[in-house]
Amino acid sequence: MKQRRTTLGLAIAAGLLGTGHLALTPLLYTGWTIDSLWFVGTGLAMLIGAGANLLAVGGGNRMRRAGLLSINLAMAAFFASAWPVLPEPQVVVGGVLFAALAACAALFSDKAPEQGKQNAW
Repeated sequence: MKQRRTTLGLAIAAGLLGTGHLALTPLLYTGWTIDSLWFVGTGLAMLIGAGANLLAVGGGNRMRRAGLLSINLAMAAFFASAWPVLPEPQVVVGGVLFAALAACAALFSDKAPEQGKQNAW
């Protein structure tokens, strides 16, 4: 149960970060430019990554976990590569969130829960 809550909390936080990113777009950019499109695309990528983690909270097979691990590692690498160009706190938060979600996908068991038990992993 603790593993499920951890993943759920991290995925919700990542989704909120992506939503905030999207919500800031019209405040930071007056029109559609290359920069504003990249900004929107980054927010959407965060939302899609968070959504994939939310869908997998109930457990899954090895292929689902491998796919989720790939998504989370790619997002964490994206944030890590953004750090030298944009050393801002939100970059650290995003990187830590997706690195932690990658750890959850890698470390948590993919066994089906036994009948009558509360643990969904």
